Amino acid sequence: MPGFLGYIGNNPSFTFCSEERKQLVQSSIKGPTYRIERRTINKFLQDKIFVDAQDFIVITEGVILNRLELMKEYGEISFFDCVVNLYRKLGDTFFNRFRGSFSGLLYDKQLDKWLIYTDHTGDKQVFYSPLEDGLLFGTEMRFMVETLKANHLPITLNKTGAYLVLTHGFTMEDHTLVTEVKRLAPGHYLRYDISGLQEIQYHLFSNRPKQMTVEEAVEGIDCLFRQAVKRQFEKDREYGYKHITTLSGGLDSRMTVWVAHQLGYTEQLNTTFSQSNYLDFTIAQQIATDLKHEFLFKALDHGNFIKNLDDITPLTYGNANFFGLAHGKSLYDLINFEPFGIMHTGMIGDAIVGTFFRTPEYKTEVKIGQGAYSLQLIERLNDYRFKYAYENEEIFCLYTRAFTGANEGMVGYQERTEAISPFCDVDFLEFCYSIPLLLRYNHKVYFDWIFRKYPGAAEYVWEKIKAKIQPVQNKEFKYMHLLGRRVPAITDKRFPTWLKGSILRRLGLRKKGEKPKTLTIPGKDNMNPVDYWYNENVELREFMNIYWEENKHYVPDNLLLKDMENLFNNGVVYDKLQILSTLSAIKLIYQ
Repeated sequence: MPGFLGYIGNNPSFTFCSEERKQLVQSSIKGPTYRIERRTINKFLQDKIFVDAQDFIVITEGVILNRLELMKEYGEISFFDCVVNLYRKLGDTFFNRFRGSFSGLLYDKQLDKWLIYTDHTGDKQVFYSPLEDGLLFGTEMRFMVETLKANHLPITLNKTGAYLVLTHGFTMEDHTLVTEVKRLAPGHYLRYDISGLQEIQYHLFSNRPKQMTVEEAVEGIDCLFRQAVKRQFEKDREYGYKHITTLSGGLDSRMTVWVAHQLGYTEQLNTTFSQSNYLDFTIAQQIATDLKHEFLFKALDHGNFIKNLDDITPLTYGNANFFGLAHGKSLYDLINFEPFGIMHTGMIGDAIVGTFFRTPEYKTEVKIGQGAYSLQLIERLNDYRFKYAYENEEIFCLYTRAFTGANEGMVGYQERTEAISPFCDVDFLEFCYSIPLLLRYNHKVYFDWIFRKYPGAAEYVWEKIKAKIQPVQNKEFKYMHLLGRRVPAITDKRFPTWLKGSILRRLGLRKKGEKPKTLTIPGKDNMNPVDYWYNENVELREFMNIYWEENKHYVPDNLLLKDMENLFNNGVVYDKLQILSTLSAIKLIYQ
């Protein structure tokens, strides 16, 4: 994504890749042993420091929603002075006070110390490459790969990253598809000084519960969500921008739109995309109409946007399945974003007010494959070793499936503006994950919040269940011991399902732990019915098959090529999309 590109080292001939996007704001800072270029979108520039002063270089990228609050708290009229003040008082992790979607750096010239950081959820990506003579860093994979190429430095395919994408749909931890390029993990920063390069964690989310009642949980959710929404929409007003949001048939974007409206931000453009006449369209249209908002819809019929594969890949370099960006990009490419501010989304809300857990129990086991879209090639990752520690399965899924997976979808917006979800606000997320799991499970407290605070939002169908939401009463699971094993108790509602599965396993009709291998979307009645499009649209089917045949020679590893070919020929349509996403990235890397 646009932002900045930097090199620290002693090579005077080191060169950066060219920049063809003339609409970006560009400037540079140079010193005896460093060079930094700014390549940012022409929006929210008061939030974006790019200053080379006597003692410090300070760069901030993105939007810092509490910028004015911090300036007032520290008695500064300049944001640069405020950041320096924060650094002097709080030390290396001064940016932990920032709220919003941001990345940046600070260079302390007196100490010859560089601090390069991403935000708490990593949605403003930072990449880096340790070099023999220094360090290359930047906010866009294209910056990194093309600069390595320009300096005739090695570039090799990261096969682990490729198998992560082919199974999970995204890379995770510090992996990219290029071995020489690392991704800075959410809540981490780089410190580069005389001692060398260190990657340091400055923030870690936890889901350790605190005792609280439903009423306390609802009040906490509402207070912090309203604060997060207000900060986002006030940033639009600060710059004189119009409000633009996503809106679908789900609950998350609905609550962003609804609460913003209740807070007085009533002039909104709500946008959606889906198969024609599907619930994501009809529900969103009804909400926008009832709230008297402007509404913009793009039909995804026939799936022709999938043909834009090679236009999407340069945004991600294969770090996530291109499909997660392609449908939205097909709409947002048609919009003039000049008058609009932040793209307000509901990203990841379901897993924050709700939970990634499938049962109301904290499962401490963390293993590769959790949260994967396809398990067909998961055995290729049997030797994967996690770089970071995860408290339990939910925290693992938060940092992988949510932060480095779903958040990759933000990259499509960030080409034109900034994009934020109030559900990802640090204070809101931390509070939600402190709510006891029995309240979060099965959307109980989510529904309670809506019913008690915004009952009008409950009057519309929820696309996920194709019905209106109803109050939920969760009960703790009950167990008994049978032949030394813990199994659901006879009085537990799960007992009949367990008993049926046990009988089938005894008869050899089902393997222990067997689950569907791959996500399938067979019917037309869906937001993105990829199987239907593939079967109905002959031109799309031919495009996908021809693309594979014409480009598979780019895959440099025989085993990987064999696995990809087998999965492409025998897998479901979503498998094929993940194959083509990876293939397009490999092609881009080696071209």
